[in-house]
Amino acid sequence: MSDLRRLAIAGCFVAVACGPAPRTAEPTPSRRVLLEDEIRGTQVATAYQIVARLRPEWLRRRGRVSVRDPTAGAVVVYLNGMRQGGVSALDAIVAETVLEMEYLNGQEATTRFGTGHGGGVILVRLR
Repeated sequence: MSDLRRLAIAGCFVAVACGPAPRTAEPTPSRRVLLEDEIRGTQVATAYQIVARLRPEWLRRRGRVSVRDPTAGAVVVYLNGMRQGGVSALDAIVAETVLEMEYLNGQEATTRFGTGHGGGVILVRLR
């Protein structure tokens, strides 16, 4: 075998070895979404407990606190598209009924729902 052919074959092996690894691992969960599989593994009673355990950062107040409006910067909860109130509304939602949850930051929430959503929104979808 000629040296040139050996060099070409070796180059092919190097190119294959340097390629991307196959994707066999599970993808990491999104920090914005909680899907049914992840929710089922929590073994808790309420939607609030789901969020507190898996995405506690969703519960933090963001933005400015106002003397005139004590709810400014608070996270708002929507259940199947209907506004429910603050994060305390999550306590009234039975965990077993939750299909998925999604967090929208203040900018996304304000764009979608209008003013009064600067603290973000937690969207809850039931089965």
